[in-house]
Amino acid sequence: MKKLRLSVIVILIFITMHYLKYFFGYVIFGKMTWNAMDEDLMLSMVNYSQVAIVLVATWMLFKKAPFGILGIGNGFFSGLLWAFLFTIPMFLGYGFLSDFHLSLSLATVHRDMILAGFYEELVFRGFLFGILFWYCGWGFVPAVLIPSVFFGIGHLYQAETFTQGIAVFLFTALGGAGFAWFYMIWRNLWLVIFLHGFMDLSWSMFSMQGNVTGNLYVNIFRFITIGIVIAFTLRKAIAEKSLSMKGKVWVNSEAK
Repeated sequence: MKKLRLSVIVILIFITMHYLKYFFGYVIFGKMTWNAMDEDLMLSMVNYSQVAIVLVATWMLFKKAPFGILGIGNGFFSGLLWAFLFTIPMFLGYGFLSDFHLSLSLATVHRDMILAGFYEELVFRGFLFGILFWYCGWGFVPAVLIPSVFFGIGHLYQAETFTQGIAVFLFTALGGAGFAWFYMIWRNLWLVIFLHGFMDLSWSMFSMQGNVTGNLYVNIFRFITIGIVIAFTLRKAIAEKSLSMKGKVWVNSEAK
């Protein structure tokens, strides 16, 4: 019953946070003022508020510091190093495609590394997936389903047609599931945070065009990076004998 109650509370908190922008837009600022604001400012206010809610809610639910529970208690520098090495093909490849025409600003770094990398991974993978999987006893499939669906829906704004919408949803939802698997094996959310951030940053700093699904040339280098991450993750899982999903698919028998 305790795990069921925790599951319900975590999901309700996540859903509430997901629609927090409407609280800002309709209650605090008003629709007209909110819609007239700079987009990065809007995202910053909402995302930083959501991060604060996650940290406070986790502390209240577990009655201890939230960082270890959310996967950010340690491993900062190792996560940074591994993620950078994994994404070198994207930085070099996108640089080659753009003749190394660099477009970089603090706003771009903030958007890709903080608002995308840190915020999305902390909320979707660290908070929702991580707590459901490691503390509520949910198996990998059900624990990854909710955040992946919301993750996919959250990127639909990049689509202009129904077909593009389907492609964007599937691409991002499956990507979210893959990031959850990386987190499960590495047990280090910093790796996933920096991986997400560097992948987005490499796209932005060399001005790759199109939505998240990309095109053939863009995806060549992205899939090289993903392939390298998968290979190293498999190697780590085999070495640590954690590759088997027995007892973890539908119900996690090892939950705390």
